[in-house]
Amino acid sequence: MEINSLTSFWPLINAVIREIWAITEPHIEAEALRKNIPVELYYYGELGLEYFSIEDFQQRDPFTNPEQFERLFPRLQIKGWIIPAREDGRFEVTEGARESVRQIVQAGDARLTEFESESKINLERLLQLLKQIIIANYNAQEPPRKWAVTKRFHVADRESPVMVQIRECLMDIFAYRDDAHISAARPAFNRAGIVWLALGSVWSGEAVTAEQMAEKMAFRGYEIRDYAAALQAGVEVGWLEAADADTYRVTAKGKELREQVEKLTDEYFYQTWAIFSRGDLKELFTLLTQFREQLHEFKHNSEARRLAA
Repeated sequence: MEINSLTSFWPLINAVIREIWAITEPHIEAEALRKNIPVELYYYGELGLEYFSIEDFQQRDPFTNPEQFERLFPRLQIKGWIIPAREDGRFEVTEGARESVRQIVQAGDARLTEFESESKINLERLLQLLKQIIIANYNAQEPPRKWAVTKRFHVADRESPVMVQIRECLMDIFAYRDDAHISAARPAFNRAGIVWLALGSVWSGEAVTAEQMAEKMAFRGYEIRDYAAALQAGVEVGWLEAADADTYRVTAKGKELREQVEKLTDEYFYQTWAIFSRGDLKELFTLLTQFREQLHEFKHNSEARRLAA
């Protein structure tokens, strides 16, 4: 099947994942606070919970300011969550840290099991289809380089409730999407992740000034001056040009490069979907659409019940 006929799936999967996060993460964060567990351990679980280092983290996330990670490591070490490894600048994550992450994730997963009991769609069939993607991705030849999908921390197993297994499958697919994009884009930006971040922001229209980028992407940990330097670097390589004193726009070269990378990302991501018939794809899209709608409704109804209590 042609890649163009598949490209609507990733935005839908991404939307489903965000609905799941909206349901689970408030409970995960509350449980972390209650048990005095750094919630960063949960978020960094997507980068792996075997070792922490700037180099390891930037394999999946070359776009966040590495100084954020550097400031966190000493705090985690003092509390015994990580211990220095033999390699300079690398830390081993303790089993206690991994067990603590399992505990707080389960607080979020408990909400998903509530949803499972109320859901009207065939969750078992959805899980079956998602598992076919996971297996095909693991068996596929590189590229993309399979770093995120093999390193991320898994909580669910075969004995977990169906909804919890679905969440885990979706996060594996999310990781594989990151692997696909990094493999497609890394040759363009090498180690200058912030420049690629700035190009993407201007290309999408999300933010076109350094001030807007610092505001909209505050979680990345960069200041206005960092984005100003990244925008200037984008101008120097011919990806961006100044529209006025503070605003930037994408050049023809930058637009072509970004579109080439997006196309290659899709090719890497969807190459394993040849396992599906057209009927399977139609069924999967329908299930995912219904799934997203029911997750959204569940979250809305849960908030209404909480406010009425």
